[in-house]
Amino acid sequence: MVMSMPVPWLSFASPPLFTVSETKDTERYAPLTQDLVREALRKDKGEAAQLVSWRCKDFTNKGDNYACFVTSVSVQYKEEGQAEPRQVSYVAKIAHQVKSVMNSLMNEVFLKEGANFTEILPAANEALKELHMDPIRTAKGYSASYTLGQEVLILEDLRQRHFKMHYERRRGLDVPHATLVLQELGRLHAASQLLETRMGCTLTEKWPILKETWFSDNYGMTELFQHMVVAQMEASAVIMEQIPNCEHVVEWIRKTKATGIDIFIDGTGPAGKFTALTHGDCWNNNILFRYDEAEYPVEVMLVDLQAMRRASVTADLSYFLYSSFTGDVRRNNLDTFLDTYYDSFCGVLRAAQVPLPFSREELGQEFMNKLTFGCVSGMILAPIVLSEDQDVMNFTEIDEENMDQVNNHRQEQIVRMSKREDGQLKDRYLDMFDDMVRAGIIADVRSRSAF
Repeated sequence: MVMSMPVPWLSFASPPLFTVSETKDTERYAPLTQDLVREALRKDKGEAAQLVSWRCKDFTNKGDNYACFVTSVSVQYKEEGQAEPRQVSYVAKIAHQVKSVMNSLMNEVFLKEGANFTEILPAANEALKELHMDPIRTAKGYSASYTLGQEVLILEDLRQRHFKMHYERRRGLDVPHATLVLQELGRLHAASQLLETRMGCTLTEKWPILKETWFSDNYGMTELFQHMVVAQMEASAVIMEQIPNCEHVVEWIRKTKATGIDIFIDGTGPAGKFTALTHGDCWNNNILFRYDEAEYPVEVMLVDLQAMRRASVTADLSYFLYSSFTGDVRRNNLDTFLDTYYDSFCGVLRAAQVPLPFSREELGQEFMNKLTFGCVSGMILAPIVLSEDQDVMNFTEIDEENMDQVNNHRQEQIVRMSKREDGQLKDRYLDMFDDMVRAGIIADVRSRSAF
């Protein structure tokens, strides 16, 4: 459901300010200036486009975005010789006003996403263009401000091309949706490897901003994330304690939780010949689809590029498959999913006559090597995917001073979610841990039926 909060039109001559009567939260819009809107219009429509007026219209639901506030900017403009103004819409990502420990991190997150939109993906797209292939499917970037605490990115509004989120994230994706995403991930990964081959250096050597941000000790974030991961894994253990015959799962979670952050960091790092530019946060909230008249998905767009990093290609695959699917869809189609991805990945490199860095069999083994990463990711992401309004975590409240309080509250919240009548969170966990048993990661020979 799209929510809108109309804000009166701001005239071309007026300062870009909101009053309390126009919105309940005036401060969050303050970094979005008229100059940024004008620059976005110029980049999109050309030098002749003259800004007439603009307003913000909120359209996202609580829980759709965590690291920033997202709104749309509805713009009226004129071109030379036009009597009546035209209208266009953009998406604005505005930094949350976060606690001090997060402030510098958020600045680097915006710098990274801005570089991905304006420099790195355009370079990869040039390599694809030489092969007569379509560009990576994501929004266009138009203007940005990287002032500390006032970060803004203005991007193409993909709704104008009829892209939208999957209708119900809690139900999980199906095979047609998965196919489009996996094909696009294959193209992204292969294009980045091709770009590195042509540059003769890694992407992080060319663009140091791609170096890991979220788990960097530069901002003291490793300890904060460590506490968060431990708390969420402990919540998973408490939930599994309520299910008969799952003692082996509970034991494994509690044994593993102390190293959960290490598993996550290792899973998001470079991995030799499997290393490529990964999306880094590929789950169904960060994917848009275009549908035909029969509501069948025909095209995909990858959005939210703030976590892109050089990592194993299977980090994206594992993260995606353990965040955005029910267990039966993932398990029954895993080989097909990996085939789909690999065919797309190979298609780019073969067209460029570049040797394939790994075989399909090696991809499968690397995926299995990242299975524990997928499980830890799933324990973190499943409660987010299945959350309702009252379950949504307030990312802006996290800091080093209240970490224990926030984690305890989140842990209690996740356990409460598991007691709902729909049983979705328990089912996700049961299927995920069954995969770990089948793979021999959790030492028990019993099947799901014994649970």
